[in-house]
Order: sequence, then structure tokens, then C-alpha cells
Amino acid sequence: MENYICKGSLKSVKASNIVEGYSKSHLKSFYGAVTPVCIKGTANEFDELVMDHTTGSSISGVQRKMFMHLEKGVLMPSYNGEYIVKPTPNAFRSLSENEHAIMKLCEAVGLKTAQCSVVRFEDGEFAYITKRFDLIAKSKERFFIEDGASICNVAPRHKNSDSLSYERTLKQMIDSCAGAQAAGLTALRMLIFGYVVGNNDMHLKNFSLYRKPLNKTVTFDGFTPVYDMLSVAPYKEYFNVELSLNLLESEAEHAHFSKSYDTYGYYTFEDFYLLAQALGIAAKAATILIASFVAAIDKKAGPILLNSNLPDDLKQCLLARITSKCAVMGLKMIT
Repeated sequence: MENYICKGSLKSVKASNIVEGYSKSHLKSFYGAVTPVCIKGTANEFDELVMDHTTGSSISGVQRKMFMHLEKGVLMPSYNGEYIVKPTPNAFRSLSENEHAIMKLCEAVGLKTAQCSVVRFEDGEFAYITKRFDLIAKSKERFFIEDGASICNVAPRHKNSDSLSYERTLKQMIDSCAGAQAAGLTALRMLIFGYVVGNNDMHLKNFSLYRKPLNKTVTFDGFTPVYDMLSVAPYKEYFNVELSLNLLESEAEHAHFSKSYDTYGYYTFEDFYLLAQALGIAAKAATILIASFVAAIDKKAGPILLNSNLPDDLKQCLLARITSKCAVMGLKMIT
């Protein structure tokens, strides 16, 4: 029997498990439904819906997005729905499919990610959809979430300031967590992943910590699942820097870069190794983590991108970016 690729999970499934391009198991786990859903209206009407339904319930970021809930198979605007829907902006071709593919790759290499999929408007255009991770379904309680800008006392307008470094800000976030060592490993992997795939929009509001309802202390339980992870590499006019912040504090304070960066002109293994040590990760553990994690990205990228809903030229663009940066991350330290 012929297999098909589920548009939501990007996994191969038997034809008997497919309904209008989605696997029944994906629809069940994501929506609790047995048939595909759609978004009320069209992408062109979305801006008006945002204006009408987001008063007092904003979501950070400039991309159009809105809380929605499912009602008889249709996603409807909501002030506190369990889904967040983001259509593709006009300036970023296939951005919804891009973010979906990159998030699925993120999940495949072992990072905890927000559940996500793609869903169509009534006119057939795709939008990106993610399930909120701050809600506890059975109890209707919520995790307390605080983003990096707030934790580091950085005004939102300065969230990607040239005076900031990931070393300094991530250390502050890690120090706020009970399991500081585990948080350090998570932060390092998130940043490596973003660099490799070409996400130069990893500003402080895209890193967040969470605290469970029963945790009555000021200490956080760890980093939230990854969200807002995509590749800006295909959009050349917006891809003029590799990362939102300086990687190391020495870059922000003194414009002093690693020997490797001075030699190659871009970040390689050494830079992330130095960051790992600054975050309290032992030398041997850092070496093993970086090498194995980059290898996993390199191995998983091809199958996931080729199964994605992206047009072929963007698949190849993203794959070329990831392959080249995985090779770069194999360059060892300059002695």
C-alpha cells in the first residue's frame, strides 16, 4: 500500500490513515478531531480580525497572530483560545510552511517544542498554527511565563541591542532556574540550532522561562518549549546578520572575537565551545554535546525539509544553509 506524507506531522503514513492530506492520528492529537479543520475567512481578512479580537490580549512580536479556538471544525477568533494562528506575511513567501518545517526539525533533534502544524484558510492558503503550552488542559491552570527581556530588565525595544550578548543574558536566565545545569544545556542547544538553520531573529523575547502553578518560589522550573523558530536565510534583504545579539560578552564589551572568528569571519565550533564554558558546561561535555547535536541536525534536515510543504526552491535553500553551517560547526579551534 502506498504511503503519504502527513502535512501536519511531516511523517510518512499509510494511505488509509490520510484525510485530505493529514493523518488521522495527527488530527486527533492536535485538534481532538477526526477531519481537517480550517480558519474562518481568508488571510486578507485576518488583519481586521486581529484588530477586532486582540484588545487587552496581545501576543508579543510584529507578525500578525491571534488566539483562536475550534468551533465545529472551524478556527474562530478568541480572546484566550488554546491555539495561536499566524498567516504568512506578504514580504515572506511561504513563511508559515518555513516555520512549520523548522519547528519539526527542532522537535526531531530532541529539543522540546510547542506543538505545531499548518492549517488552511477557507480560500486554501496555509497559515502556521501552534498549540499553547502555558495552559494545563484538565485543571485550566496556567504556567507562569516570563520572557528573557523581562528577566534581564531589558526594554522590549532593546531586545536585540548591539550592547547585549547571549552569554550575559542566558547566564541571567539560567541563574533564575532551579536546574541550572540542565537549563544551560538547553540554552546552548537552542542557540546552536537557531544559528545553523539561519534564525537571526532570536531576540530576548523569543527565550522564555516557566514556573509551574504549584511552584510558589521565585525560581523558575526551566526554559519553555521552543517557539517562533524559523529560517530567515531565504529572505536575503532581512538576513544581514547571523544572530540578533553578540554571541560572547567579549564581543559586546570590547569587540573582541575568538581566534576562530578572526580567522574565518563567522562563528564556528570554538565560539559555541567558549559560550558553553561561560554557561558552566564542562569542557568535555561541551565538546560532545556540540558535535553530537550538530550531527543530528545534519542527519535529520534532509528528510524533514523534503517532506515539508515548502516549494522546492525554498527546500533547497534551507537545506543548503543547514548543510553549510553544519560543516562550519565542525571546524575546530585555532591554536
